[in-house]
Parts: sequence; C-alpha cells; structure tokens
Amino acid sequence: MMTFKLSTVRILATVLAMAVAAPAAFAQIPGWNIDGFQAPADPRWSPIATQDVEAAFRLLRDNHPGAAPELHDLEFQQRLKNAHTLALKRAGTVTSYRGYLFVLAGFATDMGDKHIWSRPTFVVNLPRWAGIIVSKRGNAWIVTDTEPDQSTVLSASLISCDGEAVQDLAQKNIGGFHAVWSVGAQQIQNAPWLLIDEGNPFITRPKACVFEHNSQRETVTLDWVRIKRENLLPRIKKAAGAGAAGFGVRRVGQGYWIALQDLLSDKARAVVKAVEDQKTELREAPYVVLDLRGNGGGSSVMGRQIAASLLGAAAADGRLGPATEAACGGPDGSWRASEDNIKQLEFVQASPLVARGGPEIKKMVQDTLRDARSAFAQGKAFSASINCPIEPPKPPAATQPSSLMMGRLILLTDNLCFSSCLSVTDDFRMLGAFHVGQTTDAATRYVDVREQYLPSGYSIFSTLESVDPSSPNEVGPFEPLLTYGGDIADTAALEKWVVEVAVPAAVK
Repeated sequence: MMTFKLSTVRILATVLAMAVAAPAAFAQIPGWNIDGFQAPADPRWSPIATQDVEAAFRLLRDNHPGAAPELHDLEFQQRLKNAHTLALKRAGTVTSYRGYLFVLAGFATDMGDKHIWSRPTFVVNLPRWAGIIVSKRGNAWIVTDTEPDQSTVLSASLISCDGEAVQDLAQKNIGGFHAVWSVGAQQIQNAPWLLIDEGNPFITRPKACVFEHNSQRETVTLDWVRIKRENLLPRIKKAAGAGAAGFGVRRVGQGYWIALQDLLSDKARAVVKAVEDQKTELREAPYVVLDLRGNGGGSSVMGRQIAASLLGAAAADGRLGPATEAACGGPDGSWRASEDNIKQLEFVQASPLVARGGPEIKKMVQDTLRDARSAFAQGKAFSASINCPIEPPKPPAATQPSSLMMGRLILLTDNLCFSSCLSVTDDFRMLGAFHVGQTTDAATRYVDVREQYLPSGYSIFSTLESVDPSSPNEVGPFEPLLTYGGDIADTAALEKWVVEVAVPAAVK
C-alpha cells in the first residue's frame, strides 16, 4: 500500500468547521440538562436519530467504494445492509440524546472499519463511573487505576460482573459501540471504558464484579458516581497503555534507535533525512530499532525511504517491488467517482497542506481529480482500474540483491499503529524485521477518509472515498513475534527490555 493518505487534510478541515459551527446547536438539544442523565424521555429523539441514520447510510451507499456494485464487495454491501437495519431499529426506540449517540456509534462500529466513525458534536460531560479503571494486558483485565476508596482492587484481575465473564461483558458493551472486537488492538484501546457509563440505553450497567488478587477473590458492589469528563479522559488515555516514540535517531546500547511517531509531519521528514545522513553507521550497527509507537499513519513513502537507506534501494525494491511503481488503480488508489467525493477533492486541491506537501503531492491530487471528473462525466463508478492482475511471485531471497545492513532490524509497534503505519509494518516484516511490542490495529483496502455533518447537526459521520485494488481486503492486525508485557509508554524500561531480551531473541 503505497498510497499517500489525505485523511489528515479532511479531518483538520472538519475540526476547524466544528469549532465554528458546534455552539449554534447547543440550545436546541431536546430534553437536555446539565449532565444528560436526568432529562425525561423525549419523543423527538427517535425521528432525529432516524433521519441521521438514513443520512449516514446514504453517505456510505453513494460514496464508499465498497458500496459500488462494480467492485463486487458483497461482504461490505451485506454489512452495510445489516448495520443500517439494526441502527433504524434502535433509532425507533430512543428517547434521549445519549440514546441517539449510541445509535450512530453502533452503526459506525458495525461497519467493521475504524475509518468509519460517528463523532458527536457534544459529549456527555458528566459520565458515571465505578471509581475503577481496567486495562487489557494480554488476556487479562487488570485494574490499573482507582479512587482511594477502591484501592483494595488495584492491580487485581477483573474476573466477572453479575455472573458474566469479563470477556463476554466487554465484547457486548464495548465491542458493539466502541471497537471492532476482532481486532485485539482496539480491545486494548477501549478496555478502560468497560466500567464507564455514558448512558448507553442498549447495554446494562454492572452492579457487582468479582476481582482476583494473589489467588484471592473479592466481590465488590459498584457505586456509580458522576465524574467530570475532563478529569476522566487523561486517566483513560493512560490506562489504554500506548506509547509515544517521539522523533529522532539516537544510540541505544550498542545499536541505534529510530523514533518515528508519525508519517506526515516535518519532524518525521527530518527523521527520514537523518537516517539517510547516518546510513553508514546504521548499516554497520549490530541492531537498529524502528520505533513506531503512537504512529497513526500519514504517508507510507517515508517508511520505504527509511528501508532504502538501511538496506539499500536495490534490496528494498527487490523484496517489496520498486517504490516508484504506480499501484494498480493509480498512485492514490481508485476513487469512487461520486459528486461529493469530487467536491472533496476540489477542496483538498486548494488546501494549504497539499501545497506544503510539495509538487509530487500536488500533482497526485490534480491527476486524481482530473480522472474522477472524467469518470463521472462518462458515467463510470471509479476514477481508475479496479481490476488488478495477479502479481507474479517475487524471486526467492537468495537471488535478490543483498541487504547492506550488517546487523538485525527490529520493528517496534504498539496498539495505536494504524493506516499507513500498517503499510510500513507490513513492509518491514517482509524485509525480515523482528517484530516486537504490541499487536497493531487493522484497516481495510479502503482509504482516503472524509466526514460530514448529519442533518441534525448533532453528529458527523465518515466515509472512505477510494480503494487500493492491489491490496488485500484486510490489512493487519500484525501480531509481534515477541510481546512486551510492561508499560509500553515507559521508554527507559522498554529500551532496557529491547537490549536485554528482544535483541538476543532476534539474533537466535
């Protein structure tokens, strides 16, 4: 997947629009009160939810590549049909803003792609919680934060609630509304929400839970109290257990550490340049670590540039295919040639971020817009070919150009690795990197996300606009060969583990 992701441009534009437009709707929220929990049932929410579900459905049906009959993605089309039906059923029952929120959240989650989301204009400012936050560590659900009066269960394992095993409870309460449950990274990301109550009317709040510590079990009756969202979110973020690589190239032990927290910023481009400038030392080092913690994507081209600097361009191209080769469907994939997708391309073309991306990115957007307009005028569904020939098998490694690296290449990811980070992970695994850390997130071959307001103004919903037909239907999740069980945000401890555990394991 060598496509440049334009998602950041669209998200930034929407965030700016929200900053201007959001306050206008506040006074119009039916049945609203100061915390969203005591408002009486209000029948106006059902038609509001229904109209927004229908708008979200049309957004996907008319713009998402998977919904186009020409692509023959019957699985996506069936998923869209099922998600739409369930969302309409739920919409007919809601009587509150919080119910409305979870109708849209469930619709988005049921699409099975993290790039499809529902983002509320307003959030519940005072959710309830039980004074306990859990984190998912491997298969265990561990209490990692509590209020002082619940400190007896700190570090304990959550076993069950109201007689239901914790994994089953989490799959029902989190999996249907926060996470694609088949993706382990999303379970990790959303685990801290398990004992948080935002008023979802489609789930049952637990009353009592069983915890185990040092082989002793304790049943705790949960006391649900309100907490300010601004105080809760930092604790949720910490409990999710992701890291932040930062940026730069540095010595760690006898080897080198390349920190690359995104694939888009000027800081990331500086890292790519630093790797090229220091390639002689990096190639001669006993090991080099590529740290992608916290990396949510950008342009996978940066990963290919680092690979070429480390292994040599001939070795990287021999294993991955030439970096300059246009992907089937075009360098930015094949766009669904809908009227609204074309308008979005026009907006992107005029964006300052595209101008700062340089002439290559500017030309790519111009060419994609030209092809999409041409396809639309001819009544075609896509801007470029969606029928890719089967790639011939790559020659065996023994006949490919030798890598210029003398030492071991180690790839480090956490659960936030997403979008183009997945492409880089896939590339480096193919290059022979020893993968350590946490499992990555997952995506599909559909790319280039945009979002728009739903008719009520209370939520925005996203769709994807293009497809990379040369990619597999699912990209990731990628499971590491060696899993890190500690706090992956603790860089000093992680570096020590890599040097003492991961490096010896990699060279066996």
